Amino acid sequence: MFSKYKFFLIIGAILVVLPTISFLPWQTGAQTINIPFALSNELNVAISPTYPSPNENVFVTLTLYTDDLNSADITWYQNGKNVLSGKGETKFNFKTGNIGEETKIEIKITLLSGVSFSKDFTLNPAGVDLVWEANSYVPPFYKGKALHSRQGVIKIVATPDFVKNGKRVLPQNLVYEWSNDVEVYQSQSGYGKNVIVLSGSILGKNESIEVLVTDPVNNLVARKFIDIVPVNPEIVFYENSPYYGHIFDSAITNSFNLKTGEVQVLAAPFYFTKNDSGLLKYEWQLNGQSVPNLFGSRTAVFKKPEDKTGRSTISLRVENANRILQQADGKLTINFED
Repeated sequence: MFSKYKFFLIIGAILVVLPTISFLPWQTGAQTINIPFALSNELNVAISPTYPSPNENVFVTLTLYTDDLNSADITWYQNGKNVLSGKGETKFNFKTGNIGEETKIEIKITLLSGVSFSKDFTLNPAGVDLVWEANSYVPPFYKGKALHSRQGVIKIVATPDFVKNGKRVLPQNLVYEWSNDVEVYQSQSGYGKNVIVLSGSILGKNESIEVLVTDPVNNLVARKFIDIVPVNPEIVFYENSPYYGHIFDSAITNSFNLKTGEVQVLAAPFYFTKNDSGLLKYEWQLNGQSVPNLFGSRTAVFKKPEDKTGRSTISLRVENANRILQQADGKLTINFED
């Protein structure tokens, strides 16, 4: 509503009449707006990280665009205890508890105008671990991990740790959203889908995978990233002894002294995709010359020349006909002794 009085402002030869304004209570129809409630809804509470893990530092920042928080009295409560108070205290940090331990944060604000309002939220940290398994070949009894090769097949398993009111939430009751830097794997996401199987990029890029796990009943969330770097396949040579069989606990590296009449060498195609074993091409060379009768064979027999000493160089190239990025070269020198 306008008052009966008017204020005159003369600028040059122009007379401007500015009405003064009298403010009435803020109403919509017959309903009076609850200003503290409206301000509480308008107050933006930014939490970083968005999905805190157990025992992780959390940073909270307040923003209010319709008033000045720098001149406001702000008090922070953590689990009912006053932990920070003062003018313009718009930032607060704390550390989450263990899995299943809730932390309640309450913020009370009094603006310079005297209007007071509050806001609160509760954090219950949850966790999830990711474990991956490559469908890559390694020899029997190999103690190391089968590594993920370029264009290989890899399985990733999410193991969630969600607790509510002291009870663990079953993995099959959670929702899993799998994604990479570009897209969401819709067909492999959903209720209880804690396993994803992927084929490596034809470009041989890293596998950067994220899983977002949510509990729609208890409103718990956890997120995890994993970056898997693919490797190039390798060829490792082993001796096939007539007495002990394949000696997998001792690889032949660089050179080999042949003290008997002959040696049988086995080529192990490390990290080639296991399901493609029948599609691998083996091309042997002896002193730079192809050995046609060994084409496609994983084993080769080399005999010592009669009454001669010296050395021979053995080369092998293995290629996966189904995955162009999976190829490897190996070389071995055999020394002939008397």
